[in-house]
Amino acid sequence: MLVKDLMTTAVMSVPPESPAAAAVKIMRSENVGIVPVCDIQGHLLGVVTDRDILMRDGTSKTVDEIMSSNVVCTFPKENIHDAAMKMSEHGVRRLPVVENEKLVGMLSLKDLAGKRIFTAEIGHIMYNICNKKP
Repeated sequence: MLVKDLMTTAVMSVPPESPAAAAVKIMRSENVGIVPVCDIQGHLLGVVTDRDILMRDGTSKTVDEIMSSNVVCTFPKENIHDAAMKMSEHGVRRLPVVENEKLVGMLSLKDLAGKRIFTAEIGHIMYNICNKKP
């Protein structure tokens, strides 16, 4: 099974010059904890998470001031087990899916949880998230 078989394709993003409040609005309306940051051509520049906003006092800043730019990504044609291993290795719950440097979707722990065959991977990911060093 490939990432493209499980990923979510309807992903809202924000431009880097947006106020952080725009990302918060998307998080609330979409019930997500991460918003990709993309340029006008759709190239992934980074991500802003609910944690970024809280830890960087982001309520009065722009997205580019608080976003994480060193983002671990996956690809639509990557094996889903390899993507799950990336999540585990990096202790993350979500991976942006890029193709030709452009955002095409998002793969989350929730996507994996919908398939019983990924029980072991989910356990590894959760263990690494819980034991991630800051």
